[in-house]
Amino acid sequence: KRGCIRHEILRAETMASKTRWNRRRCHAALSAILFLFQNTVASCFLIVSPSAVPKISPLQGSSSSSDSPSQKILVVGGNGRVGGSAARHIHILSEGNIGLILGGRSEVSFEESKARITSQLQQNNGINTKPSITFQALNLNDDVPTLVKVIKKCGADAVVHTAGPFQQRTKPTLLEASIQAGVPYVDVCDEPPLCEAGRELSDLAEERGVVAVTAAGIWPGASALMAAQAVDTLRQRENNNDAPVDVVMSFFTAGTGNAGATIVSATFLLLCQKALTIAGGKISEKEPWTEAMDVDFRGDQGVKTVRLLDNPDVFTLYNSIGNINSLSSRFATAPGLWNQLFGAMKQLVPRNILANTDLMQGLSLFSLPIIRAVDKLVGATNAMRVDASSSGHKCTFIVTHDDLEQCVGLATAAFIIEILQSGEMAKIKPGVYYPAELPLSSRESILEQVKRDAIVWDFDVL
Repeated sequence: KRGCIRHEILRAETMASKTRWNRRRCHAALSAILFLFQNTVASCFLIVSPSAVPKISPLQGSSSSSDSPSQKILVVGGNGRVGGSAARHIHILSEGNIGLILGGRSEVSFEESKARITSQLQQNNGINTKPSITFQALNLNDDVPTLVKVIKKCGADAVVHTAGPFQQRTKPTLLEASIQAGVPYVDVCDEPPLCEAGRELSDLAEERGVVAVTAAGIWPGASALMAAQAVDTLRQRENNNDAPVDVVMSFFTAGTGNAGATIVSATFLLLCQKALTIAGGKISEKEPWTEAMDVDFRGDQGVKTVRLLDNPDVFTLYNSIGNINSLSSRFATAPGLWNQLFGAMKQLVPRNILANTDLMQGLSLFSLPIIRAVDKLVGATNAMRVDASSSGHKCTFIVTHDDLEQCVGLATAAFIIEILQSGEMAKIKPGVYYPAELPLSSRESILEQVKRDAIVWDFDVL
């Protein structure tokens, strides 16, 4: 009996020792993150000039508000930067004929977001009339039947989902709820398995007469439309609709692009997962933040060193466009020391810590004041480049906007407006789509909206 008691005591002491060791390991890793972050930020303030901050030019659209909008769109995550931008651009593109419902958990945050949207509309677009904006309490952790009730209760005619980060989520509950409620849906999902799970609901969407698009922001989203257009052009030149193609996608965002903490935490999470690429026509997973490549984004951005980072465009394009021989996606940010910080975190911080969604989101929120300060110094430019080649031709498509927050909202709004308008004309058949699967006329219409306020829009074919 004494032997058993002694054994249990030793076992308990061993477990306690392991727990203390794990805590020390996590504490050390977090200390390393904060040390790297603080030193990187300090260096940024020494080397970046305030003159580098770009001015955001206003969109050229006109808008007229209506007391009783003919339709209403529920923007889930509308209290955040990306969701707020999407809501504002829905108002602009619809010329005030669509009411905005911002879905979230905090009514205090809603009031702040509402004031920000209204102020930006007045300042950047000269709009004097206030948009129709209401609040809807919503929790994404609720089950599908509960979310269906919320969608129907608020009277939404469509749903836009911008509440990231999407990494490590496995069930597209809001997409399913929108289909069950019978309303069109768009999200900015950047997690390939979640996109695939959403796409598997296509039969249900057909049955309910609903059109939905997943991975439909600026990138992923508009970037996939750029790639599809480049590939279409090459195959037309080749006079072969199934000609094999090679595609390289490159992205650059200064700071967080004014998009806030979510993009920072999403990047941290991406550093712990393999980057999906296509090689020899087959899927190939590679280590993130490797295979550096110098890419010319033209304009003021010039040449940037980009590195592999997982991007659902690779997954959705591979499943949308046939006969892709190779496909990869790379990313860079500014200031340059941010890129070094990401590389150091990948090497020094245990993968299980980087994969902790709550921890990374908490770290991003804790660092937000410093992130905002750096954003003011480096600007918020977003640049995208697609290089596609076939046996006899090459195509380059480059698009740059002054501000990521603005252009991701514009692109997301363009997707949902196109779906609503196309649904009225039965131009898009019911189902769940990846961006490049949409009809050509819809793809062209969305890109035409994304072109608004672009400071670089180059399409070259050799």
